[in-house]
Amino acid sequence: MSTPRRSEWWLILSIGGVLIVMIGALIAGSLKLVQRRYGLSEQALQNAQQLVRVRLDALTRELVEDLREEAAVVGSPDTVLLRQRWFPLMDSHWQITAIRLADEYGNELALIRSDTAFIVSRTAHGSKEGPPIRMAYSLDPGHAVTSGPWLHPGDGDPRERVWFSKALEDIRNEPIWSLYGPDTVDAPMLQASYLIRSEQRDQPYRIIQFTTDIARSTWFDTRQPGDHQPTTLLVDDQGRSLIRVDTNVHQVSAMVGSAALTIWKESKTTGAFPVEVGGVRYLALIGTYPLHGQVLNVGVVIDPRMVDLWIDPERFAIIMAAILLTSLTALLVWAWMRKRSSDERIRKQAKRNRSQEMKLAKALGEREVLNREVHHRVKNNLQVVSSLLNLQATRLEDGAVKNEFLRGKRRIDTIALVHHKLYGLSDLRNVDLSRFCNDLVTAIAALYAPKSRSVSHEIDTDGIKADQDTAIELGIILCELVGNTYQHAFPYATGGHVEIRIRRVEGDLYRLTVKDNGKGISEGGQYGTGKLGLEIVEALSEQLDGSFHMSTNPGVQFEVLFRMQRTPVTVKPSEEVAR
Repeated sequence: MSTPRRSEWWLILSIGGVLIVMIGALIAGSLKLVQRRYGLSEQALQNAQQLVRVRLDALTRELVEDLREEAAVVGSPDTVLLRQRWFPLMDSHWQITAIRLADEYGNELALIRSDTAFIVSRTAHGSKEGPPIRMAYSLDPGHAVTSGPWLHPGDGDPRERVWFSKALEDIRNEPIWSLYGPDTVDAPMLQASYLIRSEQRDQPYRIIQFTTDIARSTWFDTRQPGDHQPTTLLVDDQGRSLIRVDTNVHQVSAMVGSAALTIWKESKTTGAFPVEVGGVRYLALIGTYPLHGQVLNVGVVIDPRMVDLWIDPERFAIIMAAILLTSLTALLVWAWMRKRSSDERIRKQAKRNRSQEMKLAKALGEREVLNREVHHRVKNNLQVVSSLLNLQATRLEDGAVKNEFLRGKRRIDTIALVHHKLYGLSDLRNVDLSRFCNDLVTAIAALYAPKSRSVSHEIDTDGIKADQDTAIELGIILCELVGNTYQHAFPYATGGHVEIRIRRVEGDLYRLTVKDNGKGISEGGQYGTGKLGLEIVEALSEQLDGSFHMSTNPGVQFEVLFRMQRTPVTVKPSEEVAR
């Protein structure tokens, strides 16, 4: 066999070997994609469960702190406890449905929230001499008497209740938890009781107790209904759920949660397990959540189809690689049929390729400069749009339409401000959140002058740095929340104070809190029309794989849980010089 013929055979064998390797790589990539899908599903489950645990930690910690505060003033007269302590506490904490104070003689003072009124119940000596006496008070802030007094039938001895005996058995001198509701109740409530020992021997010991309906807590609020949203589960060992799901709004979530609980009650597994509802295969994870005196189970159910959206680019790449491989095979067969192209054409093609590579390398070198220029132009264009809206607003009469124009203009100004402050930094891959947030808040305060002059602010980011994409969305969130505070929190000339904190929770999960000491927000005040700013914040929080929460007591605290979109890159001195 001649040398050219032998070379052609070696070329054919080499090309065949390459094709076999590529086919094997495609098969391995497909198998790895399946494994990656399962891994991402488990990671999404753990992330969702982590968010629920963090919120449950905050809820229980808040209740324990309130319980200790009320225990410190139990020596006050009953009228002081009711009017100055318990009524205000239950007005601001909607999840607390009852507060009880009992002693070792069976005497009890209780404030109970019903759907239509507050009920004050007094029990003397365990109801041995007569049933408890009750009176009804209105739910209005004045809490006027609406009916009563009357005798309430039934056994009113607090010493026979579970929370009373649990508090007596506690040896850690801490609030202890129990569940309220018989086994036939589908949605029990959580109770926290605390033993208060008197320093004087002739005084009886007392026990104070909170009854909490977790379903009412704002820590588990969501305004984003959807079948692909994770389903949250909080159950006891019997599988009774402490969170009620509105089947009219979240019908699929209710069905999926019920099916997951049925499977879990049979196996009590601690790992991820599949749940099939309506021909769709879901993935669930339920783990224990220990409290002092009570163990709950926290779980989430997710739709793995949302993970498909994350791996679609990889799946598309494999499909495209298969198409390219098929095309390459056909091209090689055609090339073999047509023999080899001329060497001159190959040489010219190689020369063109080298030229394109040089151009591409030059373009990559200019990418960061162009990136800054593009964002600078974005800022300028936003300022032009803001100016146009301002001109249009001057032609409108004072009223709702003009206010909406000006509100839209202000939001465009804040977005332009975020771009201006961010891309004015020297290092866009490792943004110093302390400097960035200080610059933003100072600029926002200038936008809301003179109202903001009497408002001080404090920023603490704990030295955390972020990538530029995360910093942009955090900047817009911070502008919305601080602007909302300047606009609504301090209606009086005395002004106030705003605290901004950024802390790492655990892993790649972080928490941004914006807290003021203003007038606060009434119940339900965060919903309804005119709350576009908060909806923007919630949408941006979800883009950061987190969530948004707001609470008031008495001021307003905004909390945003978020994840870094990617780990910030530390720029070496040589890279800085090259730029």
